[in-house]
Amino acid sequence: MKRLFILYSLLWITLFAVADEITFEWKGRNKVVQGQQFQLEYVVTGTDKGNVQLPQFKGCAELYRGTSRGTSVNIINGNVTRKVSSSIIVTLRATDEGTHEIEPATLTIDGETYRTKPLALTILKADEQTAEGAGEQRSRTQSAVVSSGNNSETFTRLLLSRTTVYEQEAILATLKVYTLAPQLNFTKVTLPTFEGFAAQELDVPASNQWDIERYNDRNYKTATLRRILLFPQQTGEIKINGGSSEIDVYEVQGVNFFGQAYYDVVSKNIITPSVTVNVKPLPEGKPNNFTGGVGDFKLTGELSTHALKANEALTLTLTISGKGNLQLMQNPLVEFPSEFEAYDPQVNLDIHSGAGGVSGKRIIEYTIIPRYAGTFTIPSIEIAYFDTQSKSYKTMASPEFTVEVSKGDNVEATAVSNFSNQDDVRLLNADIRHIKSSLGHLAHTRTAYVDSWSYWLWYILPVLIVIIYAIASRIYAAKNADIAINRHRKANKVALRRLKQAGIFLKAHNEALFYEEVLRAVWGYLCDKLNMPLSELSRDNVQAELARCGVDQTLIIRFTQILDRCEFARYAPSQADDAMEQLYQETIDAIGEMENIIKSKKK
Repeated sequence: MKRLFILYSLLWITLFAVADEITFEWKGRNKVVQGQQFQLEYVVTGTDKGNVQLPQFKGCAELYRGTSRGTSVNIINGNVTRKVSSSIIVTLRATDEGTHEIEPATLTIDGETYRTKPLALTILKADEQTAEGAGEQRSRTQSAVVSSGNNSETFTRLLLSRTTVYEQEAILATLKVYTLAPQLNFTKVTLPTFEGFAAQELDVPASNQWDIERYNDRNYKTATLRRILLFPQQTGEIKINGGSSEIDVYEVQGVNFFGQAYYDVVSKNIITPSVTVNVKPLPEGKPNNFTGGVGDFKLTGELSTHALKANEALTLTLTISGKGNLQLMQNPLVEFPSEFEAYDPQVNLDIHSGAGGVSGKRIIEYTIIPRYAGTFTIPSIEIAYFDTQSKSYKTMASPEFTVEVSKGDNVEATAVSNFSNQDDVRLLNADIRHIKSSLGHLAHTRTAYVDSWSYWLWYILPVLIVIIYAIASRIYAAKNADIAINRHRKANKVALRRLKQAGIFLKAHNEALFYEEVLRAVWGYLCDKLNMPLSELSRDNVQAELARCGVDQTLIIRFTQILDRCEFARYAPSQADDAMEQLYQETIDAIGEMENIIKSKKK
């Protein structure tokens, strides 16, 4: 009994002895509509004591406030944590349109003060009921909207951070959906095309939620579907086709007896308007050491050692850091002393992509081996780039490096400056020997070789080789003369190679790259096998061409379903691994069945 009492006492003391770090923060929305009621919650974690002072809520009328407290205890592997929290919930009504700066709230405990982050509250103008019909009529004139029914206007926009840029300058493209409907589901998506750009997709936060945005004098619910960084690879006006989407929209049809709304599902096709980007060429007068960098960079250099023996390796590391197209830059030309043997550089990228562009480091490592002893200098490495802020070319340079190379243990390494000793010259390298000064033992032998078979073979063999090479070249040229036939013949091999890469992404559970690689494999296979140009490659054309080739309707539907599932996976929640494996196997089976049909028709 005594032991049990001691055990409970220790547990009780532990529960109340363990305290969390004190935090103070606000939770809620920072964007509301004028006249709307909303709540802000000020949460204190780690204590239930202290004095909380709330700020004045500019632009809002406070309706009422309430408090709550809670305690939670977790025991994991014998570790006990006790979490105490309290919160003040304030209910407000937005009154004044505009952006209002709400001061931080303060928490005072034992003379120490904690503050929340300030709140920038945006109050949007309320929609005018009398102008609702005019707003709907105005929205229908836009090519982005196809709507019907009550309060179900839905459209998508492709927003660019800038529309006039220099070549290789980063652009953030954001695909957003705007809707007045209470709920919608995407069923089929044709993504925008970014021809003329190097595109790098950014992750959309998993916590991405509906927001409110005012557009064309109307408040819409908005959500981000896709974020892509674009690097223009050509100059002039480049048109980005926005793509299209098929969605199911839930439209309110009325209210039942219990006051609950009931809906009807309506299918709609939404076309995203195209956007044009004006890409300016980089100014004339590019320096000779320009490596294609566009942005703001710094260069540092470092040698692994400044003193070593001949035939030992050292590493020269160049680090280009900053903001810009780090992954698209070329490596600089480094002039090493002729006595050094240099290997191809190894490039490592440590970059971070976000709404502000790409920033990070490009680390270039050169492995070099001095072959001879002496004192050598690696001259300063200069790299030019285009600075988008000053709109001019700038040059960054590394320091000059001096390397002391002593004679190595290997007998082949020797001082470059001393050639007076024959032994040194003889050992300079394995393929250099001193000229012999003695006559040696020489003998002259007469042989009659004209009548031997080897003499005539040296005449006949080259002729035979030339003839065989000419025949093989003509056969190979005839076989590959027709590009379309060549693509048709290799379509299956190319598709299987891409599917093999998709299998690697499947094992790595990389869902986005898996669906992208399967989509490329299927589209590429159909394009090559049907001899269709890329400009005519569409779902309807592929279905018509497959039917013309005698492919049964079941197989056509299978290909269409595979394409739909891959495209929809970009916006659907994460798929299970078994669903990805099933799609992977269905794709292989469909391509194999297509190959069998084509082979049977040739027979």
